[in-house]
Amino acid sequence: MTEILELTYDEKLKIAIDDLTTMYLNEEDERDWALAWSGGKDSTTVMGMVDKMLQGLPPEKRKRTIHAVMSDTIVENPVLEEYMRDQLNKLDKYVKEKDLPITVELVHRQEKHSYFYLILGRGYFLPQNNGQGRWCTDRLKLQPQNNKLKDINPSYILVGTRLSESEKRKQSIEKWTAKNDLSYKIGDHASLSNSKTFMPIIDFDIEDVWRYLQQERLGWSSTHQVRKLYKDATGECGFSNPKATQRAAEGCGARFGCWTCPVILNDRSTEQMSITHDWMNPLVRWRELQMLVFGEYVPPKPKDQKRKERSAILKVCREINKEIKKVTKSGHKRNGNRMVDKKTGELRNDQGTFTVEAREFLFNELIKTQNDVNKIRVNQGLEPITLIHNKEIEMIKEQWEVDRKTAPWLVSNVNGKTIDDLKVLINNYYKTINSKFSV
Repeated sequence: MTEILELTYDEKLKIAIDDLTTMYLNEEDERDWALAWSGGKDSTTVMGMVDKMLQGLPPEKRKRTIHAVMSDTIVENPVLEEYMRDQLNKLDKYVKEKDLPITVELVHRQEKHSYFYLILGRGYFLPQNNGQGRWCTDRLKLQPQNNKLKDINPSYILVGTRLSESEKRKQSIEKWTAKNDLSYKIGDHASLSNSKTFMPIIDFDIEDVWRYLQQERLGWSSTHQVRKLYKDATGECGFSNPKATQRAAEGCGARFGCWTCPVILNDRSTEQMSITHDWMNPLVRWRELQMLVFGEYVPPKPKDQKRKERSAILKVCREINKEIKKVTKSGHKRNGNRMVDKKTGELRNDQGTFTVEAREFLFNELIKTQNDVNKIRVNQGLEPITLIHNKEIEMIKEQWEVDRKTAPWLVSNVNGKTIDDLKVLINNYYKTINSKFSV
């Protein structure tokens, strides 16, 4: 594999296409393939190569259907979601015109797994950046995709994973792959034992991906859209790499995700895009507000902030977070049991299920955010967008009523504090970090 990493772009591209062709024509397992397509730079590069591979085969050899599966969490970055749907429509039209054995499918999470229903309806804890704590990825993205893949039962699932993306991703690849000849591009699927993953561009670095998207023509769409998407999200990347090192180049590969995501401290893609799409500013505010209401927000560090000043601000913020939790946490588990410190045995009034009152507050702020977004969009001649759907709203309000009747211990906190107290704490937090926001 070391030798392959030292090959030129043209050589790596040829190898990738040849490997796809070899695998596609292999008759040992004639089942369909699937392609996990997010619309991002890496999976779009793979999609482009698959198209080129099929175009290079005579029609009688295009026997295997390839299912392009895109998973929409329904809380995607709105600009990305619009782009995803546009790409799906264009690819679907293209493959039908060219009579290519490719199907295009969009999957969604179940309604009961709606992010807003779980957070604002049932009072779930915010997703965390660790194992089971990051429940959102599985429920919103992986389960819908894997359910579709189970129906397809493909021999291989094509993914746009690359070794150079990050050390964590590299370790994940190495865990699931064998490392000899072509098999180093093949790995076990984490959930589907009857299917393997195939990584055609595992040897590509970020420069190779951008070069592909700049030089190679996609059959169904111009590459300008995907490159502009990354440029808007990074402020510089997508059309050219301004840095010289591989590490810096990978920094140009900004990842897109849910606009609500509390797992990352700074959602740089949404924040950067809000510079050119000012209607996204209310989204940035609500994402931060949800972390504040849960008592989990840590302000980003300004570049010129001194260590002593940073330490003092964080100390104040930690204290405010503690007080916020006394307002928004019920002190109870959903089953009615009190929260207890495992070490001391003392009652914890700053833990437990998110209160109905706090859920209502954050819900109302979300509706306000949707209204603010669409007011700006309409003034700019843009179509309104939906952040939260009517069915979600209905389910959330029904859950509140259920909790009021059957779990009254979840309605408020045990400290006698009110939402007005919460507003004061949030505004004090904003004042401490010199934020432009308020409630």
